[in-house]
Amino acid sequence: MDRFVMLPFWLADQRLAVTLDQVVRVLPALQATPLPGAPEAVCGLVNVHGKLLPVVDLARRFGWATPVLSLWQPFIWLHSSTRELLLPVVRVESVCSAVAEDFIPAPDPRVPSSLLRGVLRTREGLLLIQDVEQLLSDGDEVQLAALLTDDGRLADAAD
Repeated sequence: MDRFVMLPFWLADQRLAVTLDQVVRVLPALQATPLPGAPEAVCGLVNVHGKLLPVVDLARRFGWATPVLSLWQPFIWLHSSTRELLLPVVRVESVCSAVAEDFIPAPDPRVPSSLLRGVLRTREGLLLIQDVEQLLSDGDEVQLAALLTDDGRLADAAD
């Protein structure tokens, strides 16, 4: 990869980013409906254009304090190889790019390395690059799949 094109965002006073190729869009704040039996990192479901999307609490996944949801809090709609999901964040910045030489595969020591693709050196400081494939653990994926059908409907609500 010669260049990294990313969508930076803020969460728990940390600056993170996801690669732009995994971003569907950024949405305004949404009301999530709790999903009984969901993995701990999933704080509920949101219906977006007829799709039920799990909302992942990334702060909880990192072991950070979960920020209080606000009326203007953006949600990043992402797609992984397994599913589409929503990530509530405190603030989203403009898309940016950086050269591959600034990418450091070693993660910040305060964050579990398995959750990051790496760290990017920028003029503003370090940017933690989130691995979207690791937002949910394998166990979380199995647990969520048991609750949802392939087309995103609740399993017990399927025809």
